[in-house]
Amino acid sequence: MTATQLSSRTTVLGRVAEGRAGRTANGVLRWVEPTLAVVALALVWELASRTGILPREDFPPVTHIASAWFHDIVGPELWAGIAASMTAWAIGMAIVVVVGVPLGMLLGTSKISYQMSYLTLEFIRTLPAIAALPLLLFIYGIGQELTVALVVLAALWPLLIQSMYGMHDVDPIAVSTARVYGVGRTRRFFLVDLPSCMPYIATGLRISGTFGLIFAIAASLLVGGEGLGAAMTNAAMVGDRALLYARVLTTGLLGLAVTFALVLLERRTLRWHSSQRTVNQ
Repeated sequence: MTATQLSSRTTVLGRVAEGRAGRTANGVLRWVEPTLAVVALALVWELASRTGILPREDFPPVTHIASAWFHDIVGPELWAGIAASMTAWAIGMAIVVVVGVPLGMLLGTSKISYQMSYLTLEFIRTLPAIAALPLLLFIYGIGQELTVALVVLAALWPLLIQSMYGMHDVDPIAVSTARVYGVGRTRRFFLVDLPSCMPYIATGLRISGTFGLIFAIAASLLVGGEGLGAAMTNAAMVGDRALLYARVLTTGLLGLAVTFALVLLERRTLRWHSSQRTVNQ
């Protein structure tokens, strides 16, 4: 290897290392501000509660909430509630994916079906899923089936509509090119249609997953039964404010975990897409 080649290779490796270091620094800085904001809020809450600015009965000190949270995570009641809520969420989301993606892509296949279903689906999406709770209570009663039904009603429409949008926006030039080269319908679906729809489906899955988790927890909070919402109700009924806030904190952490998991799945699945290359830069 000549000196010129060695120098060129060293320069390239240096730029790669600088790029990685820059991405690492940006990733760290991305977490610094939110972390500092949470810490500052916790300190203000702690001081306001201990000095009486906030009523201590309703707003216990953060240290008491933290203590209740650490005691709660080693007990069986919290984990039973999390397991019940996440099981209902997983079953509901599986139904949503199996129904929403194929149906949405089917509706977006032709211009006629897209135009006929667009306004109807947009109208249905604005209806709150919680409005169907009395009917679902009559059909399923209090239990996991009710929670799964609420998850499906809340999470189906974003994924279905995004799948329809994705299929409708498939590049017609790519479709025509596939036809010219004699690519059959089945093969074209996997080579052209599905890759074009994947960014839309990933976005819809992320939105649907968040909505579904909200209703998986809210179902037991509103009507009882098993779940994390019921665990929060139990803490409120015994008057343990610190435990109630601790379980609300657990709910928020669970939501963050689900969101990060869906975002990671989207990035892993769409590594080839330009939007993810832009995010990772």
